Amino acid sequence: MVQESLLLTKRETEVINKKLSSAKLTQQDSNYLSRFVRPKLREMNSIDSRGLLNKLDYNPKAKAIEKRLKQLVLKNLRNVSSITIYGSVVYNNYHDYNDIDVLVIVKKKFWKKLAEKYQRIVQIKKEAKRHGLNLDLEVYDEKTFCNSYPINISLVYQLKNRKTIYGALKLPSKVNIPRLELRMKVDFSIVDEEDLSGLELYRAIRNSWLVNLALDGIIDNIKLNKIIEDELGINLVNRLRSNNYSRTDKKIGLLYLEQLLKDTLKRIKQARWAKISISNP
Repeated sequence: MVQESLLLTKRETEVINKKLSSAKLTQQDSNYLSRFVRPKLREMNSIDSRGLLNKLDYNPKAKAIEKRLKQLVLKNLRNVSSITIYGSVVYNNYHDYNDIDVLVIVKKKFWKKLAEKYQRIVQIKKEAKRHGLNLDLEVYDEKTFCNSYPINISLVYQLKNRKTIYGALKLPSKVNIPRLELRMKVDFSIVDEEDLSGLELYRAIRNSWLVNLALDGIIDNIKLNKIIEDELGINLVNRLRSNNYSRTDKKIGLLYLEQLLKDTLKRIKQARWAKISISNP
């Protein structure tokens, strides 16, 4: 039986308990269940309460980390347009994360060769480590980012959950993902079983589901994570991600990935469009 709750009215609780106890419902009860109770429960189920609680929770170290991060980037790079953090550090509000994913956009290239850019990135990451910050840092110039973002499904997903801590990051309201990009994403998920770690296996499964959601016009990290947890079970997912898995775990994951890849490639092959347009709120 359902107990009284702040989320449900007394009337809603009464109707739910009548239904659960197989008591006969009046026409008014049935209408109330259909028009108010079920829609409300579906809406509640769609809300990521854990993520919201993390974001609403005050974390005093967040401001200090972001201030230090801005100082490091602005000290080492000129003409910075924006600094954006994204991924688990945003979702968990600095409570549970391995590193800080950072995207820096500069107004124009400061490098003539890519090696020069990566040398600067390594320099910033080394300095950040001395301050206790483990960064996964990417640097784009404005022109390259504007050209790359609308057709790069991985980048679109990465920046879905983000927080810009300096400047302004301008993103288009729609992205047009080429079918070839989705096919390549799936191809990259085809792996060598022998040397595969649990984390790599998890990422291959995640990439395949990412493509499936994109084929449905959906960009939603929360939904993506929930699908994988529902399909494999949260315990198996956690063991793969932490590389604390058994042979049986790996076998189950590989069999699942094999079928998922077949189904995904079939969907891509059947698609008749060259690009898919997806809203990017």
